[in-house]
Amino acid sequence: MQDNVDIYTKALIRVIQDSREYRDFCAAKRKLDKMPELKKQIHEYRMQTYRLQNFSDEESLYDNVQEFNTQYAQFRKNPLVNAYLSSELAVCRMIQKISANIVDAVDLELDEVVRGLRS
Repeated sequence: MQDNVDIYTKALIRVIQDSREYRDFCAAKRKLDKMPELKKQIHEYRMQTYRLQNFSDEESLYDNVQEFNTQYAQFRKNPLVNAYLSSELAVCRMIQKISANIVDAVDLELDEVVRGLRS
């Protein structure tokens, strides 16, 4: 049975890699690889986004998001930056959807755990 899981996992990976979303991401990444300073700025932006989403307290989240958006508004207008981040988001959403479908189909009875985390 494990062999089937491995086979279909590899097939799923190939399908993801063949998707328009992933191809768009790779094209943007190749362009970005030729611009190391811009790539560095994008990675800093991504780290700041992660910190904002995961370490901001609820009370100041709205203000922090507003400040972040203002700080990076001009940066996001760069077509390459926007293409890279948009394509990255599309790939992430695709993977999230796949993961959610798997979790829904494989009942691990996690509802109690989720409720406990939200309490």
